[in-house]
Amino acid sequence: MRAIVIEEGQRFGRLIIVEEIDRQDRWRRFRCECDCGRIVDVRLSHLTGGKILSCGCYARDRRTKHGMYGSSIYKRWNEMLQRCNNPNSNGFANYGARGIKVCERWHKFENFLADMGMPENPALELDRIDNERGYEPGNVRWATEVVQVRNQRKRRDCSSRYRGVCWNKKRRLWQAEIKVAGRRRHLGMFSTEEDAGRAYDSVARLYNGFTLNFPATGEDGGGEQHG
Repeated sequence: MRAIVIEEGQRFGRLIIVEEIDRQDRWRRFRCECDCGRIVDVRLSHLTGGKILSCGCYARDRRTKHGMYGSSIYKRWNEMLQRCNNPNSNGFANYGARGIKVCERWHKFENFLADMGMPENPALELDRIDNERGYEPGNVRWATEVVQVRNQRKRRDCSSRYRGVCWNKKRRLWQAEIKVAGRRRHLGMFSTEEDAGRAYDSVARLYNGFTLNFPATGEDGGGEQHG
């Protein structure tokens, strides 16, 4: 089995790798600096498995007097940290892996709450205004899913003129997908770019406010059947 590559400065939750201090066949241990300033020695499997992601201050923070642990805003804050800092998070590939970071101030929940305030509706999500910048004061707002979808960055591998469509080099087909409720849904593979665009539209029409590729009526048929 190939050894896991861990580099100095790599982050796991609140812990930043300082150096490897013990390397054996089964157990590798790393010295880490926590965001709170404490130095701790942690087994590699505990880092990569998400078992230990702080010096213990995270558990203490959950018991602080703010009384917001378990609330919707606390959940949004924690999810933000996980997708930016935890390589085992489902969202890490689209956030932390491409350089999206949470500013140091917002690693503490009380600071995040003071800057963002409570959302008017618990269903609102965090939305970065500039998708190339991280989570920081002035670049984050509370937004509906519709606003989030309209503000989504265009995928860098997307060569299509249609929303939700990209070229799959391996299969040599047009791929359609849509992001709903924070999850990306695969809609199928198509021989033509137009059919993939119509497949996106057929699902987007189910959710009010999604931008469509084709008009509701027109000579191309409005994209009502395909996909």
